Amino acid sequence: MTSEEKEIYPEEPPLFKKWKSWYILVLGNLLALILLLYFLSISFS
Repeated sequence: MTSEEKEIYPEEPPLFKKWKSWYILVLGNLLALILLLYFLSISFS
């Protein structure tokens, strides 16, 4: 990464990075659960 890119994209604070990864993890688990319930409802109907 060049210094020019660093000016455009400043490094995220660690707390925000931690929160973002946690948010993505929860969102991914929710999506997987919804898909699982969706496929189960199709197979049992």
